[in-house]
Amino acid sequence: MSQSFFRIFIVLFAIGIQGSTDHQPTILIKDTKLIGSLHQNNEVEMFLGLPFAAPPVGDLRWEKPVPWIPELNKKIIANEFKPACIQNQRIVNWYKRLILDFGGDSGTFDVPAFSEDCLYLNLWRPKDAKNDLPVIVYIHGGSNKAGWSYEPNYLGHNIANKGYILISIPYRLGVFGFFSHPDIENPNIALYDQIMALEWIQKYISFFGGDPSNVTLVGESAGAGGISHLIASPLSEDLFHKAIHQSGGSSFTYPTSSSNVKKLANNFANSFKDPSIGYLKSISAEEILAVSEEVYAEHYFNYVEDNLSITENLSDIYKSGNVQNVDLLIGSNNDEWSLYFDGNVNIGLWLDQETTPQKKIKLLELLDDIKDPIRKMDLLITAKNFVCPSLFMADELAKKGGKTWVYQFNRVRDDKLAQKYGAFHGAELPYVFDTHDEWLPTNEKDRELTREIQSYWLSFAKTGNPNNSDAVTWPEYDSYNDSTLVLDDEIYQRNHESSEICKIMDLF
Repeated sequence: MSQSFFRIFIVLFAIGIQGSTDHQPTILIKDTKLIGSLHQNNEVEMFLGLPFAAPPVGDLRWEKPVPWIPELNKKIIANEFKPACIQNQRIVNWYKRLILDFGGDSGTFDVPAFSEDCLYLNLWRPKDAKNDLPVIVYIHGGSNKAGWSYEPNYLGHNIANKGYILISIPYRLGVFGFFSHPDIENPNIALYDQIMALEWIQKYISFFGGDPSNVTLVGESAGAGGISHLIASPLSEDLFHKAIHQSGGSSFTYPTSSSNVKKLANNFANSFKDPSIGYLKSISAEEILAVSEEVYAEHYFNYVEDNLSITENLSDIYKSGNVQNVDLLIGSNNDEWSLYFDGNVNIGLWLDQETTPQKKIKLLELLDDIKDPIRKMDLLITAKNFVCPSLFMADELAKKGGKTWVYQFNRVRDDKLAQKYGAFHGAELPYVFDTHDEWLPTNEKDRELTREIQSYWLSFAKTGNPNNSDAVTWPEYDSYNDSTLVLDDEIYQRNHESSEICKIMDLF
């Protein structure tokens, strides 16, 4: 494909995302008129940039979100995306690097505007939607410091056109969403944003034809981490009913230390001439971001125990059974860490830091047949950060009474460049949303796997069971044999290949 044709494609694609102005779907909520647009496929109505909370700026910075309230004779034009939450270039650079590695033109990647005023959700629904449609809510990833709700792979038109409402939600990122200043009562601000979006859905989704009693959360990476906490939070009870958890789990294996984040918050506040919360609310968001990039350079932002939204250690909450009784579809990819190696690994050092001498010996014996050190390291990191927490969640929620299903995504695209990364972190997303990027080599195998994965995900969202007449039977998870559905060129059932690693690590 020529570069000129490719650029024309991107322009036409962007026009399609913005939709047609000939058809303006309109929703009336208590005298507030919400005006959306029609997707170019002529099958899906879009309401983009709907406010679910007041702008979290000025005195509302670092405060719990204030709910959006419909106003008399108010009109909201909801036909374009609002700015993403203020952040660094982490995700932008991630996409550009991947596009280049796959032989594409990184200059075609559409970088959004960033702003502190960012609490707007996006909604896709079938044209002429009927009532009581299943609702799917997507929570994006990005290590809780970057990412946005309308990245190219999260667009909802190819889910909505199958009879669902798809909503993607944002949340405040980095120090704006995770700040343990002594004068802040609720440091898990990002979690409150997600809860507020879910409360908006419970109040207003019926106006769009959605069923508030059938809400399924879907999240990947840090978004899946958010779901882990929403399942454990007493504040999210009855706000959702099922969850799909993709490639998350580090919140279990690397819980955030309250004392550490308080120390960092103190260092951050003291980087300014006045550390008071009042002064910190008065300076620009850009200055806040710049200083946080230095103070929190090596920090992974995550939720902490605050005795309100999260009452104790996350693993302990699950083991005690004090979680929402939800059905769960959960899994990870075969090569989660392949994007992040620089070519050199030190397996012995990693094992010394991450486990005990006895467990190190057992793990090295178990993986002795794997000669590629990078693959061996990827397998260990993928197990600790993704697989083991997923099996733990599946087991604990099953004990609670929920039904759980576990998958492993193994598909590697048929291209030499694709072999470099394998089934990398995030590789399953274009299959879930049917949003295969132009720069990704996509053939009929990928399209067939897309149809099969969507049949599982959408059937689960509709009925609470992923099984359907269009795909291989997926048995419920059984901890006795770690039963797992492998999603690849062929779909089949087996015990999880990393289950023995998890048993040796014995993390929980």
